[in-house]
Formats: sequence, C-alpha cells, structure tokens
Amino acid sequence: MSNPYFLKLLNDILDLHPAPGPFDSLSAEEETLAKRIYGEFEKAQIYKNYTGIYLRALDGTERFYEISIRALSALIKVGKIEEEVKDVYTLCKKTLDIFAQELEFENCSIMLKDSDNEHLILMAGRGRGDKYVTKSWKKGRRIKIGEGVAGRVAETGEYIFISDVTKDPRFKQISMNVEITSLLSIPLKNDKEIFGVINFSHPLLEAFDENKINLMVLLSSFVGQMIMLAMLHNKIADWNDILRIEVEEKTSELTKKNRELERLAVQDPLTGLYNRRFFFTRLEEELSRAIRYDEHFSLLLMDLDNLKPVNDTYGHLAGDKVIKAFAKSLKAIGRKGDVIARIGGDEFGYILLETDEKGAHEFADRIHENFGKANHGSLKPKPTVSIGVAHSTMKKFKKHQDIYKAADDDLYREKKKKKIAR
Repeated sequence: MSNPYFLKLLNDILDLHPAPGPFDSLSAEEETLAKRIYGEFEKAQIYKNYTGIYLRALDGTERFYEISIRALSALIKVGKIEEEVKDVYTLCKKTLDIFAQELEFENCSIMLKDSDNEHLILMAGRGRGDKYVTKSWKKGRRIKIGEGVAGRVAETGEYIFISDVTKDPRFKQISMNVEITSLLSIPLKNDKEIFGVINFSHPLLEAFDENKINLMVLLSSFVGQMIMLAMLHNKIADWNDILRIEVEEKTSELTKKNRELERLAVQDPLTGLYNRRFFFTRLEEELSRAIRYDEHFSLLLMDLDNLKPVNDTYGHLAGDKVIKAFAKSLKAIGRKGDVIARIGGDEFGYILLETDEKGAHEFADRIHENFGKANHGSLKPKPTVSIGVAHSTMKKFKKHQDIYKAADDDLYREKKKKKIAR
C-alpha cells in the first residue's frame, strides 16, 4: 500500500486529529479500512476519557476517606483534652495543635465572644510553620459582631465559605501574618446561643469542596460543645462564691415571698385582719384544745349596725371606710395571741384566749366604747356594733360550728333588742 494520501490520512488518525478526510482520493477498500481504523481510535479516546474521570473520582473518594479518618482521630484526641483541661484558652490552643497535626489546613483559628457579646476575640491560632504571631493575640485582635466574615457568622449562626477572599467585600483582614485565599468560617453554638467561630483558611483557591465543608461543620460542632463545657466549668469555678451568695439571696427572697403568700392566703384584703378560712381553722383548733386540755376561751361575733343605710346614702366607699375604722379599733384593743378576723361583709369574729364569760362581756363593752369614739364625720345614722358572746364552758360543745352558733344566736338576740328599743 503505497498511496501517499492514504498514508497521510492514517497518520492524521494516529495523531488523533478531530476528523480525518476527505476520503475522495481513496479506493473503496482503502476508504473502508481508514474509517474502521478511525472508528477504533475514536472509541479508544472515549474509553480513555472515562478512565480519567473514574480515576479522578476514585482519587477524590480516597482523599475524602483519608481526611474523614483524620477528622475522627482529631475528635478522639480533642475529647481526651477536655477530660484534662478545663481552661478555655488552653483547650482552644491544644485543639488547634491537634488540627494542625491531623488535618490538611494551612491556617486555623478560634474566636470567642467577649463578655459584652459585642466582639469576637482571637483565642488561638495555628498555621503551618507557626506563622501566627502568638505574643499579642489578646491585644487588638478583635472583630465586631456583624463585621467581616467571622463577625457575620457570629451574628447569623450560619457558616460562610469564600473561595477567593480578595474578591469578597465581607472579608476583613486582621494582622496574623498568614496568607489567606480560601476561607471557611463556621459558628460555634449550642441550642440557645452563638458563642464563637472557628475559621479554616488556605492560600490556594477552592481549597474546600462540599464534602470537606460538611465534615468541618460536624467537627466544629463537636469542638464547640467541648469549649462550651470548659466555659461553663470556668464560670462555676470563678464565680462559685458569687453563685453561693446569689443562691442565699434568692433563698431569702423566696422565703420572704412564701411568707408574704402565706400572709395573703389568711388575710382579709380590705382590713388586714385574718380572713374567714383562717378564722374557722383556728376556732376548730381552739375548741379541740379546750376539750382535750381544759384550756377554755370565749368567742365574740360582731356585726356592724346601720351599714346598709350608709352604703345606700353615701356609697360603698363610705361603707368600706366604716368597716376599716372598726377593724382599726379592734386592733387597738386586741391582745397578743388572740384571733381577730373579718368573717364576711360587716361580720367580724374575735377569739379571746383564756378568758371566761365575764371577761368576754367586759371586753365586748370595751369594743363598744372604743368604736363609739371613732370619727365617722357626718354619717347618719351613726354606725354602731352588736356583739354576741359564747364561752367554751357554757355547754359541752362537740364541734366548732356549735360554739359559733351559740355566739351567733346571742348576736341575733342583741340586734333584736336594739330594734325593739327603737
């Protein structure tokens, strides 16, 4: 086969030119052979391209598995640090030392919020060859929340990846003597708050693919929990005395509030005297004591006269003033240990401890006298009080309702006498 054109055509095919031709100068046999050869070479090129794709995918998978294993190793080592180190600064520094050893990052830093929650402070940084200037980490190394990439991450709680920081206006450089092109900034947070960020950077473009970013988010979440535990431990250690004092203050405050609640639960809001529920509880207790230990007492039930006309003529505010004036007069002559209560409306009760029937009537006279001196202004008719008296020795009372009824019957007789006298 000495056809020069055919030989040139074969050379073009072997050189993988896009398309050989034309075939017009060839014989039918030469054209068929040339096309078969071209077709086989075209298939071989396709297989070669597929092989390249598969090899690159395999290489990428192997590298992802490798960094995943390294990340797992880093997690285990960081977990062991947390068992020994409770100081946040030391924990951050040792964590980045492990990252530098285990992971393929050129630079890495951890920034935490300061006490006013308005700035991020660089806590620790690590770069290949110790490029970080470590002497002045805490001096001026801060970013305002919301500013720069890290500041925005701390504000939003969402990670940010920038393939080329030189083309992104969000990036704010701080002096760390490191070269940064690709940047991945991930929030450190728990369920309630964002407390810092962790930054991974590299001098090359597109240094982080999707798999690596997801892996770093997971890794940062674990590191964030370790830092939070250390921060909580530090707070407990540093502020133990303050917490103890605060607990004591809160306990004292709670005790006062409980006492106040107890007082309100048994107090009549209008007069400040005991209320109906407390009165009957004490009446039951005193009658049980009288029956068991022969320690007798007297019971006075009191009802204000002429209160309805006062309410009808002057209004209920005037009636309330009369009720409060009577309560004030009872307090003025009341004895320590006795029980004075507003039972309801204009009805009052008084438990006179260790007082016989004669002493009870004398005390009732003092109530009449003292209330009669009260200044009721121009109220007409003038308010007065009716009093019924019962003593625990008058009958063999079995229930507190019995002695209450006896005093109430005596009160009814007193009011009936006043109506007849009119």
